[in-house]
Amino acid sequence: MTQSPAALGMAILTATLGFVFGGVALAQATGASKSPIDITADQAEVSNTRCVAVWRGSAEAVQDQTRIRADTLTVYSRAKGTGADGRPACGGADRIEADGHVYYVTPDQNARGDHAVYAQAKDQIVLTGDVIVVQGQNVARGDKLTITISTHEATMESNAKGAGKTGRVRAVFYPDKTAQADSPAKP
Repeated sequence: MTQSPAALGMAILTATLGFVFGGVALAQATGASKSPIDITADQAEVSNTRCVAVWRGSAEAVQDQTRIRADTLTVYSRAKGTGADGRPACGGADRIEADGHVYYVTPDQNARGDHAVYAQAKDQIVLTGDVIVVQGQNVARGDKLTITISTHEATMESNAKGAGKTGRVRAVFYPDKTAQADSPAKP
């Protein structure tokens, strides 16, 4: 069965975005990595009663070779009952929000946007606001990137609709030259 150019393009976009953004996020976001998370910022504010920590001013979180940078990182932890002193006890991170000049960087790819939310319960990372994903020479752009972590499926969306409109979802992919070199020559 032959796919239309539009269907083929969407298949390539989905596969590439899933690989570009979802693969490395899986280890970090699901806790598969046991490496520590190192967070730095100009200022940190912790509210144990609300189980929230806010890191402001060139905030950066690093785990293994993956990092997220933003003006502000807000970590919402799960409340897990109360401690002996009657105060809430906070568990692991449930949701992380990144605001302002957001960059998600791995050894193989970069993504940027204005805002990002990782929600463990939804099994998703959502990056919004002038989103650009780069892997090597491949580039994809849109207004919203949603990645389902466990399946590596990604959806890029745009607020612009209709042929000829600027700002629509766009991607430029370069063929893998090594795959072409390994293929047998056609007669």
